[in-house]
Amino acid sequence: MLERVEKVVSKLSRKDREALLHDLDHCLLMANKFEETGKPEYFVRMKTACKTFLEKLEELEAKA
Repeated sequence: MLERVEKVVSKLSRKDREALLHDLDHCLLMANKFEETGKPEYFVRMKTACKTFLEKLEELEAKA
């Protein structure tokens, strides 16, 4: 498993890492908004943002 991760990480560009961080930041922002407000729209936005982050991770892994 670690070897696979090292292979993936070694192929990530700075742009890839920045995109991952952006998607993760958005996921966490929506999670914080949902926690603060309890509003359903933030729950949906949180779920969508986290799904986007996970899809990006899978895409980058497949690319490696």
